[in-house]
Amino acid sequence: MTDQALADHLTRYLGGGVLENEIGDVEIWRHERPEYVSFATHGLSSQPIAAVYPQELVCSVQAGQDGAALFLVQAALGIVQESGHGVVNGQVIRNEQPLLARTAITGMLVGGHPYLEDFDVVFGADREVLAELMTLIPLTSDEVARSTANDGVAALLDHLENTNPPLLDVMRPSTG
Repeated sequence: MTDQALADHLTRYLGGGVLENEIGDVEIWRHERPEYVSFATHGLSSQPIAAVYPQELVCSVQAGQDGAALFLVQAALGIVQESGHGVVNGQVIRNEQPLLARTAITGMLVGGHPYLEDFDVVFGADREVLAELMTLIPLTSDEVARSTANDGVAALLDHLENTNPPLLDVMRPSTG
């Protein structure tokens, strides 16, 4: 994957970016649009991670909640690097305690970006997949619990669609 193709794609959809942090050979960039801020990995797709396609991680949150998005991307990146396996769409990453202090956020849903169409794949010149962009959506404790119930992630997705919570607000209450 060319770093420029990724940078261009992320800038086009997420706004201008600046380097925020580096973890090993993977950079984490902060991108900003008027509606929200996002943190995205640059370089994970070049790592030897078992996945269908090379991956990068993204998390978008409301303005002023930057620390939450950075933490969630770093946490997921740590899980991927430690396991050597990428994340998959529909995966729920759970935690027993709140992931973010003073919030109800205890997990993340891996999926397509909830507010951007045509964002989730970076294509090359010949329409080959250069990277899949795996968006980390913060989940409250009730939402995580719903994902482990009888109908699993399908029930969670139905619930999120029906209740339409502000997914980019990590301070939102549980949508039980």
